[in-house]
Amino acid sequence: MRVYAEDCAAETEAWHRPDVVEFSELFRLLKPYAESGDMRCQYAVATILWLGLCCGSEEQMAASQASACAEASHWWIALARQGFTPALDNLVTSGLGTEAQRAREAWRQLARERNELVSSWNDMPVYRPEFMKELSRRLYGRVITDAD
Repeated sequence: MRVYAEDCAAETEAWHRPDVVEFSELFRLLKPYAESGDMRCQYAVATILWLGLCCGSEEQMAASQASACAEASHWWIALARQGFTPALDNLVTSGLGTEAQRAREAWRQLARERNELVSSWNDMPVYRPEFMKELSRRLYGRVITDAD
């Protein structure tokens, strides 16, 4: 991601500009549903923010990155508290704030305690779905299953 950002800054034509009008309208339409608790809309709103899909330039994206990530973190936390593990993964890897830090520490502790939930691929750790479910249980006492 960092290399891509550096390439885009060096060569502005390397940056793939999103359809800002479409994503801005989508964000506007989804946000009220996200605020009312719709989990799919919450995740979509967080993703639009995090990826900078409403930014018309690389410079605008870079300037708004911290505030967008902070707002996305708000949505990831709301989702993680409901047991939605993809949002918990985003919170751990990209989230900002004390709750994100708490989740990262719980992640490290779980990895130390339950190494059977972590495999390896090309010397990189692979966190199994059971790892994320256990992390969610530890932090929030809930995991969404297919039946939910």
